[in-house]
Amino acid sequence: MTMDAAPYIYICSAGHSGSTLLDLLIGSHSRVAPLGEIDHLSKNIALNTLCSCGAPVRSCTLWRKVVKRVGREIGVDVLDQPYSLHMGYPKATTVVDRLHQTTAYLLRRKLVLGLLYLQLRAGAMILTPLTRRVDAAIDNNIRVFNAVRDILNVDTVVDSSKSYLKAVSLYRRLPEHVRIILLVRDGRAVLWSNLKRGTSRATAVREWKNQYNRALPLLTRHVPTDRLLLVRYEDLTAAPGDTLKTICSFVGLPFEDSMLEFRSQVHHVANGNRMRMSTSSIIRTDEEWVAKLMDDDRNYFERKAGGLNRTLGYI
Repeated sequence: MTMDAAPYIYICSAGHSGSTLLDLLIGSHSRVAPLGEIDHLSKNIALNTLCSCGAPVRSCTLWRKVVKRVGREIGVDVLDQPYSLHMGYPKATTVVDRLHQTTAYLLRRKLVLGLLYLQLRAGAMILTPLTRRVDAAIDNNIRVFNAVRDILNVDTVVDSSKSYLKAVSLYRRLPEHVRIILLVRDGRAVLWSNLKRGTSRATAVREWKNQYNRALPLLTRHVPTDRLLLVRYEDLTAAPGDTLKTICSFVGLPFEDSMLEFRSQVHHVANGNRMRMSTSSIIRTDEEWVAKLMDDDRNYFERKAGGLNRTLGYI
């Protein structure tokens, strides 16, 4: 194994910013495995959704072994009780397990993540059974990471779960082993992507703005600059080779040309957007928003989030 490689890479971003693409590109390195949004793993097991390898998660050659191994470690039959493998407090938006993601779950999620944010932002030590559950989730994520590394015989795994709270919590647990990539995309492009999916303008802008307004101070406070790399979606898609070379240097891996042919090998991404199932390795910058985002929506975005967009490098 490559001794200098970081074992865990975490991608933090807003939705519709290219995290699945980045995960697959990095994960196409011969010493890396992409995991997608791994905090949804319990849901994927419960609903037996498709892995990107084409098999249902419960039948997948990788996940079947991972679930069996982690289940032994925590003393539970995870196939029989999927949510006994507590991976955090994700919120599903496309494939939803309505029996689990109830109103009560969403309220508990809001409370727990709010307390965690307060603890990380203000330095307040809020020790409750709720915040201890966050520590338990990080433990289980690390168990899954290490099971994948061992079973696939790779140095590194990539988690593209996006959450800045999870990014900081994971780094604080294993600072020598975690590298965080903050992936950003022009907020107007993210707005257009959300509008196409029926999300209201106000919700789309608020969620994008909140993601980075909250992530930036937390990451700056808790993560040293040599453990944090900002990557722009537009750079990744315009010059993927150059961007991947920078990322490889950051995480301690040699660049491989095969990373650009990310469909040439089988991946085991259990949760992420639909591109994880695509068969094409063609990379294009999606700039549809430039022609189609209405002036009224542009002006609204500028009033609400234009300053933050410029802080992230977008004019």
